[in-house]
Amino acid sequence: MTARKLTCGIAMCTCNGAAYLGAQLSSLIEQTRLPDSIAISDDRSDDGTWDVLNAWAAEVRSVHAIQVVLMRNETRLGVTRNFEQAIGALDTDIIFLADQDDIWANNKIEMLAGTLETDSDVLLVHSDAFLIDEDGADIGRSLFEALYLTSADRELARQQRFFEVYCRRNLVTGTTAAFRRKLLELALPFPDTWIHDEWLAACAAAWRRVAMLPDKLTFYRQHGRNVIGVPAGRLSLLVRYVRRVLEIPRDDYLAGKINRLGALHKRLDETSLARDDAQVLLVEAEQHFIRRRAFNRRFPSRLVSIIRESRRNGYRRFADGAAGMLRDIIDL
Repeated sequence: MTARKLTCGIAMCTCNGAAYLGAQLSSLIEQTRLPDSIAISDDRSDDGTWDVLNAWAAEVRSVHAIQVVLMRNETRLGVTRNFEQAIGALDTDIIFLADQDDIWANNKIEMLAGTLETDSDVLLVHSDAFLIDEDGADIGRSLFEALYLTSADRELARQQRFFEVYCRRNLVTGTTAAFRRKLLELALPFPDTWIHDEWLAACAAAWRRVAMLPDKLTFYRQHGRNVIGVPAGRLSLLVRYVRRVLEIPRDDYLAGKINRLGALHKRLDETSLARDDAQVLLVEAEQHFIRRRAFNRRFPSRLVSIIRESRRNGYRRFADGAAGMLRDIIDL
C-alpha cells in the first residue's frame, strides 16, 4: 500500500535576521519536495528583514505557486510566542519549524515528511545537523555530538523510550524537526515555562512516538547571537558538569524543573491524551525534584538524602546522574 502524501507547511520566525536570511530562504524553495505553504512571523525587525521577506514572498508566489503568509508583530512576542503564531497560520498535515539563520539540506522535507507518511504512529521526527559558523564553514562536529548524546540516550531512543529521556533532558532542536498537525491538540497553547521545541517533543513522546534520524539535514549556524544555540567547544565531562551546576542556583533550578513538569502534568490531565506509562513516569520525575528541594541544608543530613536518592536511581533517570548529585553536594 502506498503511503498517503501529506501536505507540508513551514513555520518560520524572523527578528533582525537580514545578515543570514537570504541563504535560508533560498534553501526552503530548493527542496526536492517543495512545501505547500510557508508562514513567516516577523518579530518587528528593524534591519531590513521585512523588506527582504516581502520581495522573496512575491517571487515565490509567482514562480513556485507556493502559498506564503507574512505576519509582522507590532510588539515583539519573543521566540516561543512568535513560533506559536507562525504555526497557527498553517493548515497543513505536517509542520516544519525553520529558523532564520540556518540552511536546509535539499532533501530535508522529503526525508522528514517521508518518515511521517510511512509510520502513522510517529507524531514528531527530528534529525541530526551539521554545525556551521557565521561564515558557513563546518565546525567539525554534529548537533548530536554537541548535545553529548550518551550511549544511554541512544539506547532509550532505540527502545522508543523518548519520554523517559525528555523527563531528564531535551534532544529535539526545533530547526531539525517536523510534526503532525494533530500534535497541536495536545501542545497548544505553549506554556511560558517551556521552549516550544522541547515542549512539542515532550507532548509527542507522552502521546505516541518520536523518530530520531541520524541524517544531517540542516546546516545549523552558530554565530554568538543565537537565541538558542548549542554548547561551544569540546569540554571534558567534569567541566561540563561543573559549568551546568554553576549556570543557575540550585533552588531556582529545582523550582524550575518542578514548575515545568507540573505544567506538563496539568496539560496531560486536561487532554487525557497521554499514555498511562508516561503519566506514571512524569509523576516519578516530579517526586524526584520535590524530594531534592526538601533536602536539609546541613551537609551531613543532606549527604544522607543524596545517597538515598541515588539508590532510588532518581539522579540517573531524571537529573543526568553525577551532574545532579554534584548540584546537591555543592548546594549553591
